[in-house]
Formats: sequence, C-alpha cells, structure tokens
Amino acid sequence: MIKKENENIIELIEDEVEKNIIQNSLIEDKDKLVVAVSGGPDSMCLLNVLYDLKDRMKQKYNISYTLVVAHVNHMIREESENEKIYVEENCKKLNIPFYYLKKDVKKFSKEERMSEETYGRKIRYEFFDEVLLKENAQKIVTAHNADDDVETIFLNLFRGCGLKGLTGIEFRYKNIIRPLITVEKKDIMEYNILKNINPCIDKTNFDIIYKRNKVRNILIPELKKDYNPNIVNSILRMKKILIEDEDFLNEYTSNIVKQCVLEANDVVKFNYSKILSEHISIRKRVIREIIKYKMKDLDGLTNIHINDILELLEKSIKGKKYIIGNKFKIEIINKNIAILY
Repeated sequence: MIKKENENIIELIEDEVEKNIIQNSLIEDKDKLVVAVSGGPDSMCLLNVLYDLKDRMKQKYNISYTLVVAHVNHMIREESENEKIYVEENCKKLNIPFYYLKKDVKKFSKEERMSEETYGRKIRYEFFDEVLLKENAQKIVTAHNADDDVETIFLNLFRGCGLKGLTGIEFRYKNIIRPLITVEKKDIMEYNILKNINPCIDKTNFDIIYKRNKVRNILIPELKKDYNPNIVNSILRMKKILIEDEDFLNEYTSNIVKQCVLEANDVVKFNYSKILSEHISIRKRVIREIIKYKMKDLDGLTNIHINDILELLEKSIKGKKYIIGNKFKIEIINKNIAILY
C-alpha cells in the first residue's frame, strides 16, 4: 500500500481493507466476526476500521456484519490487567460484545513442554474457536499486517522453505481472515494517532530473545538502512509474483492428481506412472496432495519422506511398502498402481 502525497491515511487504510475484503471474499452478508484484539496498535486499528466500514459495506455491497471481540491475557506482563480493562472499555464505547481469557502461559507451557510462544498461540486460537462456537460466528479476524508478512517470509527462508513459504501469510486460512495484511505498520501507527487511539504497547515485542523480534527490530531496520529503504514493498512485490507462480503450479498439480487417482476412500489407489513422467517438482507436489487427501494435513511430513516415496515408486517392486510410523503406508500393487492406506 503506497501513500500518495497529502492523502489521508485513515481513508487510505479503510479503502485498502475494503478492497481486500471484496477482492478476496473475506466477509459475506450476515457474517458475525470474532476479532482478536490484544489492545496493541494493529488490533485496535483493525477493530476501528471494521467498525467504521460497516455502513459503507452495507451501502456499496449489501454486506452487513457484526463484531465480537476476544481478548487473551497471558499473565506474562504486569500491564496485562490494564490492557484487558482498556480493550473492554473500548468495546463498551462501540457496543461490541467482549470475551476474555486469562491463563498463566509461563506455568502451563512448562507443564505442556512447549515454548511460551507456541503455547500462547495454541490457547489463543482455542479460545477464539470457543467464542466462535458460543456466538455462532463464522470467522476469526486477526490484525496481521504487511510487516508481519515480511517477517514471516524471512523466518520461512531461514528455515529452508519451498516456494509456498516465500508467499508468506495468506488473506485467509480456513476460517481465519486478515484484512490488514497489505497495510504497513508505519501507516497503522499514523492511523492510530489521527484517530486519537492510544493503544497499549507490548514491551515483549522488543525483546530480541524471540527470533521474530530479531527480524523485526534488527534485521529489517539494517536492510532498510544499508540496502533498500523500501525493503518491505520489495518483498511484497516478490510475494505477489510468487503467488501467481504458486497458483499455476497448484492448478497444474490438481489436474495431474485427478488423472492419477483411481479410488479415493479409506484406501487411495493411484496410477504412479503418470506421476513419474512429470518434472521432479510436480512429482513431489502430486505425492504431497495425494497424502494430504488421505491424512487431511502434512504435519510431520518432510522432503526426505517425499524423496523416499518417489524412490519406492521408481523401483516399482510389487509388494514393497513405505511406512511412516502409524500415519500411513504406501504399497506397490503392480507395475503402475500403488495404494495409500
């Protein structure tokens, strides 16, 4: 999102969010939305933009929606109680229902043998789902922005990701939507000033013991200073190109899967000769999609597993199996046919 000279940042962000909602079908008529609000700059901007857009969305697109707020206190910082009060008071002003969860993340993360960051995310989304069900709502809305997106792309790159990882955060994942994902943090901060919003500031966002905070507070500022002051926009332009490539590859892969899969019930039977005739990139994608059809997700599946499965198919020895723990098995039935069960 690029600001033109003398353009009102409030209008700019509202227009951007409106565009994101319409172009990506993020909100439908009569949707009830559970908005995740921490009280920080991003979520307070999100809440106010969604509230202020309600009349425009109704008049222009005949889309009406209602808002519910969910706030989580991780009990890590002293100011957390004040943040709860701050968010609740804002909800009262806007006449928006407020839901609250308080949980000792430090304590329970140790018991669960998880990092505080991972456990905190787990309980947040579990709580959002609870509110969703209780309110009979349709979607969860989070305040991820363009800077979050770029940070995620860098973190994925450091882990050694594929093309999908370089496309960053999606507008929508299942029932989670992110209308602010194209809006930069600096614009959000300016929006809050102009709207006289005084958001809470989470000091842990500056604690560089967390990898994301190192990327946010050290790496990106250094890249802006020494290499490219517009690094965020440059990465987002790259993302747009890669999404187009990813969309094409997904569509092509889907067509190959349709040609290969013969039966798809408890046991998935597929003709692997067609798979092996494709480029190695497509072979791996097709194998992943076939496994995903059976398992619903690819948790725990690595590139090593995919390479081993391809090797099994290439050798084409009847009766040979590839077993991944108690997840699934792939077995060669004859020269061209294998089953996954």
